[in-house]
Amino acid sequence: MLIPSNIGISFTDILISIFVMVMALFIAMPIHEFAHAVAAKHEGDYTAVVAKRYTLAPLAHFDAMGFIFLFLFRFGWAKPVPVDERNFKRGNKSKFLVSIAGILANLIAGILFLFIYMLISRFAPEFYTSSLYGYVLNQFLQICVSLNFMLAIFNILPIYPLDGYHIIESFSKTENSFLRFMKQYSFLIYIILIITGLYSIFYSFTAGLLIEGLIKLFSLILGF
Repeated sequence: MLIPSNIGISFTDILISIFVMVMALFIAMPIHEFAHAVAAKHEGDYTAVVAKRYTLAPLAHFDAMGFIFLFLFRFGWAKPVPVDERNFKRGNKSKFLVSIAGILANLIAGILFLFIYMLISRFAPEFYTSSLYGYVLNQFLQICVSLNFMLAIFNILPIYPLDGYHIIESFSKTENSFLRFMKQYSFLIYIILIITGLYSIFYSFTAGLLIEGLIKLFSLILGF
């Protein structure tokens, strides 16, 4: 993280970091849930609209436990958008599109934030280190990249009730033994992932490859 030479590490910096984290969360989480709501509406289900969840308003999607977990364990969640699969126009195809919508939305958002970060780094790098505003923007963009990729990577896991589980479910005619296992032991699986650090390893490896690849691509595009 870049820090201007005239700004020391202080209590103010800690407050700025917390503020930036909260603002980034209030972008990444609503994007994920709103994408589900948009996809569901497109596929014939207006449940989220009726429940007043068809919005990007952060507090409409806020989940306290998911918020706390994200700070503590580097994964978290928003309040799931209500969906009634009986309203889907195309059955499992609709279910697949609604399930993957949040993941894709976070991936696209993460890519855009990373591009903006590198765009400034290419054409106005001194901005990040010359002022408090630059320092805040630097943190904000980096955290937005990290949070959006984190939500995408976490939700693609095939564990109930994550999107990855429902994606696999959309390809299954009936609930198979794998899905039953994931649904029955999901809580235990989460605990194992946290205690063993397996999720951190998986996230670091996956996010590292993704970000490294994008940085190389954007460097070519921007002429670094």
